[in-house]
Amino acid sequence: MATVTDAHLEQFVEQGKSAAGRAAADLIQQATSAPGLFAFGELLDLDNVKALEGGELAPHVALLRLFAYGTLAEYRASAAGLPPLNPAQELKLKKLTVATLAEDSKVLSYDLLMAQLEVPTVRELEDLLINECMATGLVRGKLDQRERCFEVHNAVGRDIKPGQLKNLIATLSDWHANAKDVLAGVEEKMAWAQQAQEDTKRHKEAVEARMEAVKKTVKTDVDAAGRQEGLFHVSEAEDGREDMMDEDMRSGIGSKRRR
Repeated sequence: MATVTDAHLEQFVEQGKSAAGRAAADLIQQATSAPGLFAFGELLDLDNVKALEGGELAPHVALLRLFAYGTLAEYRASAAGLPPLNPAQELKLKKLTVATLAEDSKVLSYDLLMAQLEVPTVRELEDLLINECMATGLVRGKLDQRERCFEVHNAVGRDIKPGQLKNLIATLSDWHANAKDVLAGVEEKMAWAQQAQEDTKRHKEAVEARMEAVKKTVKTDVDAAGRQEGLFHVSEAEDGREDMMDEDMRSGIGSKRRR
């Protein structure tokens, strides 16, 4: 599948700076037919394109605007006042319609897609989604043949409509504020977790210190008890020896008396 790079887009823009009148209208036809080119805001901003407004070539500007923001159904609704689509333009507008639908919903039914894209069969629809939309990176997703739907993962953004920028800025501002609140909450929880970790560490160290103190106290008591028991045994032994000496002395005296 051919693609148009940023360099080619810049080439269209450069040509548009010098193309006036019919040449500008022809440039619009070329850009809207070129495979892979899905952004047209820069062309709409060209002075030579704006100059076509209000004249006989104004329908070409309306067509370019529709390729920037619109869908195939919107073209059909205004076809009487617009230039006819060639096959390349019609295919591109179908692909852009898929991108628009994918922005609004993450699950697109086959029935909806077939109606919006004017595709008569499921086979043609799936071929269009696979070969023309997903293969070119316009959308990413998965076909669910059982449920007859296309699950959207992501889609390229289209040009911003006039007046839509203010809403977009408001949406981004809300997102930024929410992100700041979430970040503040995360930082608070991280600080709490860090404090809890430090408290746990200090408690563990205090417990270990108390256990060590208890061990030392117990050891001291055991050592003291051991020394006292040793002294007690020594005292008993000495008392026993004294008793034996007294008994021997009494026995010796008795023997002398019998003689």
